[in-house]
Amino acid sequence: MSQKIFSMNLDVETVSLYLLCCAVADADATITRTTLQDKWNGSLTTLERELHRLEERNILCRDDKAAQGEPVFRMEDEKRWR
Repeated sequence: MSQKIFSMNLDVETVSLYLLCCAVADADATITRTTLQDKWNGSLTTLERELHRLEERNILCRDDKAAQGEPVFRMEDEKRWR
């Protein structure tokens, strides 16, 4: 987990999703909508919005791989964040 996330003036939900992605990755699980949705306490709409925000900032990136027909996300190095 990069501490930089806390100084980027992101919404609380965006930071929360980043932290959730870190927890999923630390558990050696694949980051997908399903693995996130199982732990996300907000709506699916909110999850989708926050995934999009993390992708826009290059914090998360869709991988070319797919897990059971859904996109896989990977965490980007903080040097690539916007």
